[in-house]
Amino acid sequence: MAAEIEFKTGRTLPHDQIISLYNSVNWSAYTAGEAGLRLKEAINNSTYVVSAWSGQQLVGMARCLSDDVSIFYLQDILIRPEFQRQGFGRKLLNHCLHRFEHVRMKVLLTDDEERQVRFYESMGFQNTSGLSTTKLNTYVSIAGKKLE
Repeated sequence: MAAEIEFKTGRTLPHDQIISLYNSVNWSAYTAGEAGLRLKEAINNSTYVVSAWSGQQLVGMARCLSDDVSIFYLQDILIRPEFQRQGFGRKLLNHCLHRFEHVRMKVLLTDDEERQVRFYESMGFQNTSGLSTTKLNTYVSIAGKKLE
């Protein structure tokens, strides 16, 4: 049986709950050292944030960046492991897609894990690596990382 979850919009989230949520899914690149100090700033600078709550506990969040006309970028979507596989990630993403339904391009960058690939494809996203007719390239640069 799925837990009772309340969805809220807004960027005002307790920093300790944010750090706990990101650490629960091992996203330490966002929480270690200087990054952890700046994560709340990143969330505050996001265009749209939707969060999932079980009582007073932050159990999930999605945050987006957009010009509200031509591009919407899903930066983060995460759910505490004990709340995964219950449809909450889908609900968070649907909140974002609804908010930006009028925007032409919807973009995200994610790891190449089968579960994530299936999830995003089921939500209407298409991986650009296999395109043959539509000529489209995706480029990324990550500060301090050599991509191989």
